Amino acid sequence: MKIIVAIDSFKGSATSAELNNAVKAGILSAFPAAHVATFEIADGGEGTISALQHGLGGELISVETVDLLERPIEASYLLADQLAVIEAAEVVGIDKITPSAETIQQATTRGLAALFIDAKNRGATEIMLSLGGTGTSDGGLGLLQGLDGSFEHLPVLENVKITGLADVTNVYAGEAGYAKFFGKQKGGTAEILEQQDQEAQKVAAQVKVQYGIDLQTIAGTGAAGGLGGAIAMLGGTIEAGFPKIAALLGIEEEVKNADLVITGEGRMDFQTANGKVPYGMAIIAKKYHIPILAFCGALGDDLGEMNEVLLASYSIQRSALSLAEAMEKERALKNIQALASNVMKTRYK
Repeated sequence: MKIIVAIDSFKGSATSAELNNAVKAGILSAFPAAHVATFEIADGGEGTISALQHGLGGELISVETVDLLERPIEASYLLADQLAVIEAAEVVGIDKITPSAETIQQATTRGLAALFIDAKNRGATEIMLSLGGTGTSDGGLGLLQGLDGSFEHLPVLENVKITGLADVTNVYAGEAGYAKFFGKQKGGTAEILEQQDQEAQKVAAQVKVQYGIDLQTIAGTGAAGGLGGAIAMLGGTIEAGFPKIAALLGIEEEVKNADLVITGEGRMDFQTANGKVPYGMAIIAKKYHIPILAFCGALGDDLGEMNEVLLASYSIQRSALSLAEAMEKERALKNIQALASNVMKTRYK
């Protein structure tokens, strides 16, 4: 029996690799003859570099730059042959600040430019930027400035293909734009968000007239506080994170010959079907009629489309706990291993 395990990280608790290995141990304790293949996985947010380095190899390159409040930091990106993978959150992550009305106005994506430039100088012909987890809301203009340009005079990275990995489809401006849709969680007041959206509208209008790039019709330009828009302005494309990562790792080839697939994430609910790892894995499994289960830290009351694409879904919790207790790494790994063992006993013993 061949079982594929590809679980996204439980943010703030355990990594994809740790969870996969715990599930593998649980499976083998109950069913020693099983062949278990694990895939460290992400959807374009946290864990993207780790997942791709595990699958593709490559070297982590450290660069001196500044964070979103322009404080000096060292940040790393992955260089695998001529592919560079940058996590935006590594430089401008929301975890680096306490969001407030001050930070949302000060935060800039300028520090990402140093990683782009370093990657190009080292011979990268493709740069992939994961767009999850940012604390910025500058429309990506800081990145353009860091590359010695602006939305009025777009910089050019010659002979470099640029791809943004996003798990949202929001456009640049308006009610679904980066300011009004995402700005509140980054500390924005109604007044600040209105001002930011007016600036976004201005940028979108000028870029459309001057360069023929319509940021309002390209899905994902509103991702990461408008950083997706900067990718489009640089001549790049925006793709759903999971399919791109899954293709690079060759997951579909493995799944089509499997007997069972196990996936999961920290909390699964109706939003999971918007491009998250469990949904992506389920679509691949469904294509080849392979049963798929989800092991999650928590399950929402409404799983939406996930109820239709999964054979079953389980929470790993074994007792009533506070969120902090449930997120303790040792407890989470112990619980998911026990769940894997019990499910295997139920199904195959």
